Amino acid sequence: MPLSEARQRVDLAYSVFRRCVEQEAAEYGEQYDEVRRMEDEAPAPDPCVQLFNELVEACLDYESLGGDRDELELGEYRDQVYRRLEELGRWEEEGGPSS
Repeated sequence: MPLSEARQRVDLAYSVFRRCVEQEAAEYGEQYDEVRRMEDEAPAPDPCVQLFNELVEACLDYESLGGDRDELELGEYRDQVYRRLEELGRWEEEGGPSS
């Protein structure tokens, strides 16, 4: 896959994830933070978490093709994505399976 295509995948994944979060925030209004806390504790799948994981995977693919993560437009989620990328990198260094 060309680097430009990988970048487009990141941009699309970011856009879809951001829309999911915005929809949840609009749906729950002032109760959004409480709903997020309950979702974190519940065994049911959270669609925004799945979309976040897809965003992180797209970023990993982009980096694996030589792309620089600092060039990605990740908005307010940049730190969260970077933390997850670092966690995955440490996990792989400690013997976890690679992508």
